[in-house]
Amino acid sequence: MRKRISVFISSALHELEYEREIAQQALERLNVSPVLFELFPALSQSPTSAYLDEVRGCDIFILLLWKSFRPAVAQEYAEAIKNNKPVLVFVKSLIENEERDDNLKGFLQDMVGAITVGTSVVRRTVFKNYRRLSELGEAIRESVTNELVKFYREPVYTLSREEMYELGASIIQNTQKRLYILQQTPSLFLGARDYLADDENKRPYEKALLDSLLHWVKNNCQNPNKEFLLLFSVKAIRQELENENLLSNPEYVKALKDRVAFVAEIEAQSHHRFRFSTISLPFSGPMIVGDNRYGIWILGGDTAVSISQEDDKFCDILARILKLHSHEKIGISELLAKLDIT
Repeated sequence: MRKRISVFISSALHELEYEREIAQQALERLNVSPVLFELFPALSQSPTSAYLDEVRGCDIFILLLWKSFRPAVAQEYAEAIKNNKPVLVFVKSLIENEERDDNLKGFLQDMVGAITVGTSVVRRTVFKNYRRLSELGEAIRESVTNELVKFYREPVYTLSREEMYELGASIIQNTQKRLYILQQTPSLFLGARDYLADDENKRPYEKALLDSLLHWVKNNCQNPNKEFLLLFSVKAIRQELENENLLSNPEYVKALKDRVAFVAEIEAQSHHRFRFSTISLPFSGPMIVGDNRYGIWILGGDTAVSISQEDDKFCDILARILKLHSHEKIGISELLAKLDIT
């Protein structure tokens, strides 16, 4: 599988301490790896050399600016340009008596035109202004999302269960309008494995996928421009409950009922734009279809195999096929009865 996308964050450390924290949080929500000085372990090499190595190895470079332009930051930026990294620059607007130093003034003036590194003239870098931290977080999310699209045009495959779930979480986090899921035993009902363990002892990648899905469903169910479909198998759910001996655990049964009730509430709040439907046709591994990226699970187990690709037309075809099989409605009481839960 393609390695997790890494984003290097460059800025004056203490001047933009809170901005760096906001940038880290925004990137983690996008399921990419932020690279910051604060996260570095003890180093056996010089800090400057280590930072420049990270710049050369990153996928995207973010530059945060406000009042000063330190030599180390300038060096990191030049290295990013030299290595043809996508560069996103965010500049904090000045108010009242705030002033920028001459180095930063000159840098921002030069940025309007072409940037010269050595004897080579390279592409211009566009920057965005912000003032509030919330503005910065949203600007980073939008800009990085636009860059991420470029990384997924070729097929991406996974060879482990952990990578498979990370792939699913990435698709969920980056879809904006449509999310269709085909899953025999959906975690929205059953919860994340290991089912009876507390949150700290569950499989972290399965919990991360469920958390991403819950966040997407909760935040978007009342938005008339969002659509969600979950197709599942009652027979497979019942078999899973029996195999794991889950119905003998009162706490789990209560949690299961709560999750089923939550699903019904989401469906009602969305006026059935968010639909949960059984499917009787046989099918294998899960499938996730986003706006323009899909993921298909071919084999399960620890050596899970899945494939994903950005393809608008194919996603539309998959969505239409799944929608054709979403007519088998089932209510809460009927579902619980079919699962032998009173």
